[in-house]
Amino acid sequence: MFSKGTLALMQAAVDAIVVIDHRGRIAALNDAACRMFGYRLDELLAENVSMLMPEPDRGAHDGYLARYLKTGKAKIIGIGREVTAQRKDGTTFPARLSVGRIADAGPPRFVGIVRDVSAEREASAALKLERDRASAYLELNDAILLMLDAERRIVEINARGSDILGAHSIDLHGRDWLQFIHGETERERGRFLLQSALDGTGSREREFDSRGASGDRLQIYWRCIARRDADGAPAGWLCAGIDVTEQALRAEDTHLAQERLTRVARLATMGEMAAGVAHELNQPLTAITTYARAAERCLEKPVPDLSQVREVVREINAEGLRAGEIIRRLRQMVRTDSPEEHAAEDVNVLVNEIHSLITADARVHDARLRVVLAKDLPRIIGNAVQLQQVVLNLLRNALEALHGNPAGTRNVEISTHKTPEGEVEIQVSDNGPGIDPSIADRLFEPFCTTKGSGTGLGLAISRTIANSHGGTIGTRPANPHGACFFLRLPVAEDLVE
Repeated sequence: MFSKGTLALMQAAVDAIVVIDHRGRIAALNDAACRMFGYRLDELLAENVSMLMPEPDRGAHDGYLARYLKTGKAKIIGIGREVTAQRKDGTTFPARLSVGRIADAGPPRFVGIVRDVSAEREASAALKLERDRASAYLELNDAILLMLDAERRIVEINARGSDILGAHSIDLHGRDWLQFIHGETERERGRFLLQSALDGTGSREREFDSRGASGDRLQIYWRCIARRDADGAPAGWLCAGIDVTEQALRAEDTHLAQERLTRVARLATMGEMAAGVAHELNQPLTAITTYARAAERCLEKPVPDLSQVREVVREINAEGLRAGEIIRRLRQMVRTDSPEEHAAEDVNVLVNEIHSLITADARVHDARLRVVLAKDLPRIIGNAVQLQQVVLNLLRNALEALHGNPAGTRNVEISTHKTPEGEVEIQVSDNGPGIDPSIADRLFEPFCTTKGSGTGLGLAISRTIANSHGGTIGTRPANPHGACFFLRLPVAEDLVE
């Protein structure tokens, strides 16, 4: 019936091959068919092929075959399709069936090729499950998740990303990612971020000042990683963006509140130092009055000594400049519009600028003030007024700690030096009783104070200022007794990117 070559081909096939006659009886089949359906060869030969099908196909098969032979209209023959097959043990499995009519065979014969697609179905189902799970993760994720092509255009974006950017995904597709970053400087940083991700092997991340589709302000922390084709060519980027707008606004509000509190504390400090400042101002004003009277007496003489008058006027001018400088320093400390920008500063200059204020305050407290400034200190990056506020806070604490010392034995020292770690340190030391052990651990916490009229905010604000400058503030015992407060600040080159 079949040539040896044909039989050899049938046996070599991986798929099941079944040959049936016009009555649906199995005329031949290969070993793969026996294995697939779990039968021996003799159990299948001459049997109706419908035994390899579950109901309802089993009962309808002979009718399909008779109808084809009568009308010539194929329902399966010549048309491959997905079917359900049945093994000897009654289990079923999905299969791909292809049926063809054998040419010039009389009576008609048909050959069917059956492929078990169970593994394919399982793999497809697993793939769909993973795809659905990935899609669910994308939609449930609270971040902006998007895919960019090699031209930075948005190819895909999740629902949350559309919500944050304020437009439907269809309106965002094809738009340049950089359009949502605000300002040319920020966009240039965005280009650098993507290029760095492309040049490297990992992700790159940075917070950007951004804008939504309608122009509303956003602050987004972007993390991007490069995509590549199978041949390694750049294909674009995958980006995740976290909306940190609310956190940024809260941080801004906190910063503003801290600024206001610092100004209030500065005003309070100036109020406490008012007596010393008044005394400091009284000296040049008294001298001006004295010199003015002397000039008046000189001019009342029959022959005024103009050289003497000129000298007196010079002294009046000098004392006026001295008073003006004191007022200028005072106004600088209490101004409410102090700049927030940090600049390169010399800590020795900062201390010298408030020298007249701290000297006057020490005089009022009947304390001896010593200022020791190290030479050739590296510059730091900071806000001059805020750092001077810290020095004044520490000085006021030191002076008030000396109230129990007898007059003439009250000593305070302000010094600067470079630490072994390379930082710049400002120290304020006193020879008082030292720090009360009961509050030593809470010294820099808000409202912690042993003073009856104190607010407990001075040291807390000082710590906040130190932290904002990347520095530290702390205490250590003074030698032979007393307390030493120190403010350590990183040098300028350590803060520049």
